[in-house]
Amino acid sequence: MLKILIIAPSWLGDLIMSHALYQILRQQHPDAEITLYAPRYQAPIIARMPEIDRFMENPFGHGSFRLKERIKAGRALRAEHFDRCYVLPNSFKSALVPFFARIPERIGFKGESRYFVLNHLRTNKQDFPRMVERYAALAYSKDQVKSAADLPPIPNPKLQAHPVSPELLERLGVKTDRPLLALGCGANYGPAKLWPVEYFAAVSSAWIAAGGAVLGLGTKQDAPTVKAIAGHIDKTARPYFYDTAGQTSLTEALDLAALCQGAVCNDSGMMHTVAALDIPQCAIFGSTSTGYTPPLSDKAVCLEAAVACHPCFKRTCSKGTYECLKSLTPEMVLKELAARCPLLQKREV
Repeated sequence: MLKILIIAPSWLGDLIMSHALYQILRQQHPDAEITLYAPRYQAPIIARMPEIDRFMENPFGHGSFRLKERIKAGRALRAEHFDRCYVLPNSFKSALVPFFARIPERIGFKGESRYFVLNHLRTNKQDFPRMVERYAALAYSKDQVKSAADLPPIPNPKLQAHPVSPELLERLGVKTDRPLLALGCGANYGPAKLWPVEYFAAVSSAWIAAGGAVLGLGTKQDAPTVKAIAGHIDKTARPYFYDTAGQTSLTEALDLAALCQGAVCNDSGMMHTVAALDIPQCAIFGSTSTGYTPPLSDKAVCLEAAVACHPCFKRTCSKGTYECLKSLTPEMVLKELAARCPLLQKREV
């Protein structure tokens, strides 16, 4: 039996995009054992990927080198007798554990000059513009797939949603008697990805006025943003705005999002989560580009600015204006939602 180890990306959105690779590997090797070596916080999401047989915790935090500990971890993995390893992060240190584990085939892109730690190395990252194309390319030999144009159709990531328990809905105060709109208003990357709170509030108000309710999703870090959005909504509409930020686990947020008729998300892990649920959404791109990490769903539409400095890929706006975000108006988003969500299809935008 072929034993495959995959060193997973550190970020949630990247992990979800990498699900395309796992689906391809399972198609190619139906009887293989596929193990994902990933941060602990990702374990519940990985459990929603049926292609993965085992989860192993990657104890090394993002940016942490800890060479002696990586050598020790690699040596401990030798007993697993993995045949092949795919190293998805670009860093040199991420390839050290499979190197010291003596896994015969170690596959990945060059990244930080990983010539001796990877023995099946791709050096032409520029021929695969989108991140998902880079992940998918690793499933094929360099002779089979030389560029993105050679790739067979790439399956979209797909996460399994579970029914939401009545107890969770009661704890959060969420009712499902109105069509729900999910808001993914956070982004760990920085302010240059954050659509203005008053814009999110305007879309939320229009959705509620049409007869729906709004679900503010996110982590504890996003809680102030969700609260600020609620503060911009008229008091008469506020009972239909459900603030759940920081009150759910990753998988609880995933299952809640699956209840929604539509979504509006910044370029974030939540955007990719919603895409993997195949929910209609409008994704907002500020400093980043849809050419690299778009939501992978046929039901998603992306908005990005036409300003001259876009995309700059900066965490904060060097001009201090955030024009790339402010130029994407609520009415633009509502128009896209109306084309995809029955609730708004009779609304004039």
